Amino acid sequence: MLIQYLIKQSRNPSGLIGRLITNIWSSYFKKFSLWAIKQTTISDNSRILEIGYGGGSTIKNLLALDKNLDIHGIDISKESYQTAKRMLLKSIENDSVQLMVGNVENLPYQNHYFDLVFAIQTHIFWKELKQSFQEIYRVMSNHSTLIIASEKEKIKYHMTDYGTSSELSQLLTSIGFSKIEERQNHKWVLYIVTKSEKNKSQMATK
Repeated sequence: MLIQYLIKQSRNPSGLIGRLITNIWSSYFKKFSLWAIKQTTISDNSRILEIGYGGGSTIKNLLALDKNLDIHGIDISKESYQTAKRMLLKSIENDSVQLMVGNVENLPYQNHYFDLVFAIQTHIFWKELKQSFQEIYRVMSNHSTLIIASEKEKIKYHMTDYGTSSELSQLLTSIGFSKIEERQNHKWVLYIVTKSEKNKSQMATK
C-alpha cells in the first residue's frame, strides 16, 4: 500500500507529502536536468516548453543560460505549480516564464508554437503515451526538437509498453517524428527527437 501511494504521489504530487516531494525534486533533479540541457543546442530567443516541470529545477537551469528564452511549463500537479512558482517568481513576474496546471494529453497551446520541448522523468507516468506524443508533435514548430530523458531504472519499473529504445522509436516515427538519437550514461538515458519540415507539411494537410 505504501509503495502504491508513493507511486501515485510521483505521478501527481498532492497535499503535504506532495509538497515535500516537489521540494525534494528541486534539488534531486538539478544535475539530471543540467545533463539533459547540455545534450542539445539552444538558440537565443527560443520558445521552450517543459512538460512536467516538478519543482522547477530544469526551468531554473534554462534561465541560467541567459539566452532570452520564452519558457512555458505545464504540470498535472497543483503542488508542483506552487513549488515551482515560489522558485521562479521573479521570472514569472517579468513574463519570461509562464506556468500552468494541465495534462499532456490535451495541451492548451497553438499548433507549431515551440522550438524545443523537454520531458524529463515524466513520460514514464503518462497514461496515454501515443496521444501525449501526438499532442507534443502538434505544438512543435518546424525543425524543432523534443528531449525525452529518464533514469533507466525508473523506465524498467514503471513502463510495461514502449520501455525499450526500439519500441519508443517505432512509436515516435509512427506519429511523424523524423529522427531519434539516443544518448546515455550509466544512470540516465535521453532521446533527441526531431520534427522535420516534411512531416510538418504532411500534418498540415491532414
